[in-house]
Amino acid sequence: MPTAPDPFQTHLTRAAALFQQGDVVQAGQIWQAILKRDPAHRAARAGLYQVKLVLEQRNGQADHERLLQEGCTLFDMGQVQDALHKWERILAGNPRHKLALAYANDARRELGLPVQGAPSEDAPAPPDAPSRPAPETPGRTESAAQLVLEGVQLYDMGMAEEAIGKWERALRLDPRHKDAPSYLAMARRDLEEAARPRPAAPARPVPPRPEPDAAASRLEAQIGQAELLLRQQRLEEAVQAFQALLDQELQDPRVLRGYHQARALLAARSEAPVIALSVAEPPPSPAPVGPPPALTQRSAPPRGGLHLPRGMQGLGRMKGLALPRWLDTPRNLALAIGLVVVVLAGLVVFGAVRREAALKEAVAAAKQSALKPVSRMVEIPSLTETNEAVHLEAEQALDGNPLLAYFRAQEWQQREPDNPASADLMARVKAKLAGIKASGTLADYDQSLLGGDLDGARRCILGLLAAAPDDPELRARAGKVVLALVPLYAGKDRMDDARDALALGRAMFPQDRIWPARLKLLEAIQAMPKADRAPWIQLLG
Repeated sequence: MPTAPDPFQTHLTRAAALFQQGDVVQAGQIWQAILKRDPAHRAARAGLYQVKLVLEQRNGQADHERLLQEGCTLFDMGQVQDALHKWERILAGNPRHKLALAYANDARRELGLPVQGAPSEDAPAPPDAPSRPAPETPGRTESAAQLVLEGVQLYDMGMAEEAIGKWERALRLDPRHKDAPSYLAMARRDLEEAARPRPAAPARPVPPRPEPDAAASRLEAQIGQAELLLRQQRLEEAVQAFQALLDQELQDPRVLRGYHQARALLAARSEAPVIALSVAEPPPSPAPVGPPPALTQRSAPPRGGLHLPRGMQGLGRMKGLALPRWLDTPRNLALAIGLVVVVLAGLVVFGAVRREAALKEAVAAAKQSALKPVSRMVEIPSLTETNEAVHLEAEQALDGNPLLAYFRAQEWQQREPDNPASADLMARVKAKLAGIKASGTLADYDQSLLGGDLDGARRCILGLLAAAPDDPELRARAGKVVLALVPLYAGKDRMDDARDALALGRAMFPQDRIWPARLKLLEAIQAMPKADRAPWIQLLG
């Protein structure tokens, strides 16, 4: 009895074609609609199971890429133990991840731990090991100030949980640290706000959505294409696509994040070990076996000793030639020829030695001339400031930038508390700040950040900070905005704006020595040719 045709065959064929083309979500919707009509349909159930596997694999790959990038960032900052923890989390889910295994082994070598070998293809994945405290790096003594600084750097990169761990360890070392409690409270408050469920907004009529203009649609399509290349691990093309978007002077956070992620993954791929497989060549076919050469070749005639050629015999008796008598014998003639050869060989060796010495002198001179600019570049600059320099900067910024003058005057007063001039300067600065009104609220600041308007966010947060300059949370927010704007200013050749932003960051955080180092780096970048500035500008952020 013939079987009845499947009524959903057309929809099944379309879903299979969409799944093969990579449109997994739409294919899953078709299979789900079939199961609503027929819950026992086997083909639709099998298709939904394949969709589930693909989505789980994509989510796992995205998490692995994030952990790999965070581990590389921590390793570059010198926090080898934290980087090893990130890479071990990848290996717990995928023990055959080559990049994570290579990075983890490098970190173990730095820490003096045993290196883990790659698992075999047939061996099952090891079970998750129970979490245990990581050993501290040998020979390293941690201080509370260093831990607070590392926590600030992690918080600026968006790693709030790791920053909380650093600040808690700093408080265990120094319970009276003045900055760690405020940083810790701010990070915990951010985590609570992120974990708090947002109330559903009341339903309201949706206004008609305006049609996007052609330029915005084209720009969004370019960003989506670059992100697709990054997900497909086509890193060279992704770097070129993001670079083309950055050349259009965009300030979209997705473009900056995708560009740095593609560059980091491309560098990690180039440093990964490459194993070459050697293929053994087939042995050559044996030559045909014949009789020994001794049986087929004629034997050489017996040697008769040294003798002169026939044309040279009786040379001394030829008319017009009078050779010395001692050259008329074969032995003496051979000695004379050998002496001439030795003299010529000595002349050749002497010339080679002279050429080698001249080449060494030329190489040494070229090396010395090449090392002169490098030796000038590696001079260690001084990051310390004198009290007179702090006072002078506060006086100069009093009329143009009262907020910078306040922070500088505060630093001078802390250095010289008994100096009446510092108290007088602080009073004048406070009078200047009293006349400044805030130009926005924290909600306006968050809205500007979401819209990508970093200049508007800077104006808003600096206006709020002028009203409350000692608020640590406002200082931290202002520092993040200033740090994000510095590479953009330098990339557009706005070196004065970049210098003013770094000077403000140095004044807000006088204990953080990275701000004076960024100012020195900006001076070195400004002295470089414009074609060589791009890779160094990224270090300012």
